[in-house]
Amino acid sequence: MNNIKIICLAICISLIWGSSFPISKMAIEKIGVWRFRFYAALTSVVVLILLALIAFKRKFHFYGLIMCIPLGFLNVFLVTLLNNIALGYTDSAKASVLIYTMPAMTTVIMMIAHKRITLNSIVVSLSCLTGVFIFTSLNHFGLGEMIILLSASMWALGTFLAEKIPTQLDLLSKVMYQNIVSFFLILLITPFISSNLDIFDYQQDPLHYIKDVYFPILFIGIAGGVIVFVLWFYMIEQGGAELSSYAVLVAPIISVGLSHYFLDEVISFTMLIGMVLILLSMLISFIGKTR
Repeated sequence: MNNIKIICLAICISLIWGSSFPISKMAIEKIGVWRFRFYAALTSVVVLILLALIAFKRKFHFYGLIMCIPLGFLNVFLVTLLNNIALGYTDSAKASVLIYTMPAMTTVIMMIAHKRITLNSIVVSLSCLTGVFIFTSLNHFGLGEMIILLSASMWALGTFLAEKIPTQLDLLSKVMYQNIVSFFLILLITPFISSNLDIFDYQQDPLHYIKDVYFPILFIGIAGGVIVFVLWFYMIEQGGAELSSYAVLVAPIISVGLSHYFLDEVISFTMLIGMVLILLSMLISFIGKTR
């Protein structure tokens, strides 16, 4: 896969992922984490089934579904759920930057798996960790930041496994099965988490409620749950896990900008320095891998 295609895919993915945190936070503040996650996941599954089984006439493969369980649990269920939970405890700007420690974590996993340490990998990891410490100012490092870093580590593991687990499925089917696994887990847990799945509030202004609740659910369900995963796994197949993990350089910048503009979140000078160091670590690795 040539660099131009990687950059084009990365821009598309970055635009979706970069807007996902501030858009998700809008709905989470209105209806809570679990109801938002439930209906966004339901939207993804319905759209994928309509596309894969009806529009494109894909056949159901039980073996393919089984092979997608690890990735469905990590990439679609656990990472997105942890991200949504973290947004209840921290700003979307912080969450969107800290989640992009994932590439450095992927590099560490790759070093362990291949039993090989390179200078480039050390520089990348140190730059990323320094950026995290500066960005969070340590004294402001709370539960939300811890959850996001846990999510980033799970995403890194899922990215590594996505390259290693053979499914022999087309991309649409692979994304569909992973979303089915995720929604099945959500259904299992829902009775223990929440008995109220009502997202209708007749006392709110309908237009504002559509903007703050229904639009985020549809956006995350379709763009964040279907389109972005198809593009992501295609990029992994063509460019490899480590290169792909560093390719989405623009997403944190987009997310921070949207969080500042729409959610009035304060972006300090130290946060900007930390963000630059995190992005620098991604850029160093990306340049090194594309040579």
